[in-house]
Amino acid sequence: MENDQPSIRLYSFGYKYGMPLDAQMIFDLRALPNPFWVADLRPGSGLDPAVAAYVLDNPSGTKMLELLVPLIHFSAVLWAEADKGHFTVALGCTGGHHRSVAMVMAIAQRLRELGLDVTARHRDLAREE
Repeated sequence: MENDQPSIRLYSFGYKYGMPLDAQMIFDLRALPNPFWVADLRPGSGLDPAVAAYVLDNPSGTKMLELLVPLIHFSAVLWAEADKGHFTVALGCTGGHHRSVAMVMAIAQRLRELGLDVTARHRDLAREE
């Protein structure tokens, strides 16, 4: 890398479709409240404001976000300083539609606000539940 500024790749995935093999960090979000069990939220995804609010605006979702952002930032900086290239973080929930998508987008936004280069992808979002 030309500088010590990290390049971070975040992606969501569904555990029921298999674990990712290319991430330096993997976080399991299946303990967070699941919008799948709320009839009005089930058809949506973590990209929908109501679903994202359900995931993030509760004590466990808020605390998870609060803890993950600095941990990912710190780890990505170390990775960049070691000249290892992109730092990849995968966040998973059961199907890869709700919790992991919402959390990836929230983390990406906060890391971008810190001036970091962040790419967000959703591996299993296009799959039908």
